[in-house]
Amino acid sequence: MPKTKRKSARILALDPGTRYWGIAVFKGDVLHVSTVKVLKASGSPAARLKEARETFSSLLEDHSPTVFVIEKPFFFWSKQAHLLDNIVEEIKSMVGKRNIKYHEYSPRTVRKVVCGNGNTSKKDMARFLSLLYPELRIRLNPGKKYKELYWGHMFDAVGLGMCYLKRTDKEKGNYARRS
Repeated sequence: MPKTKRKSARILALDPGTRYWGIAVFKGDVLHVSTVKVLKASGSPAARLKEARETFSSLLEDHSPTVFVIEKPFFFWSKQAHLLDNIVEEIKSMVGKRNIKYHEYSPRTVRKVVCGNGNTSKKDMARFLSLLYPELRIRLNPGKKYKELYWGHMFDAVGLGMCYLKRTDKEKGNYARRS
């Protein structure tokens, strides 16, 4: 686990999706929450967007973040992509209204900053993160492919938080490596 502590930063990192959200909450450098939230609404896009809005509002209330980090969604043309775009825009709006610092990183940027190589696989990044946070090891090899995909959302969110922490360290001139 990283050794330094940041007392003021409360970081909420989100790997968004239309069905699964990877969530990580850091208080300073300490990982406090790492989980996957399943969005259960089905049917109309309006109902699904409403659930996403309520879920995100709950996350904001529960964790009072000072920084919000989100993964840039990979867009392709489909109904799901359009819904994801609407969810992300709604989240951005909610963050903006609360004056929370907002950062957005692509998956490649996260892997490059966290692991040193933008071509690192998701699985290798998960292994790396479990070295930093041993409590995540239980989710590393779940045994079934669908479980690996499920927990991959959580590892992506943890990676987003680490990316933010490493980038802000570099900007402040603290080049101590967190690995």
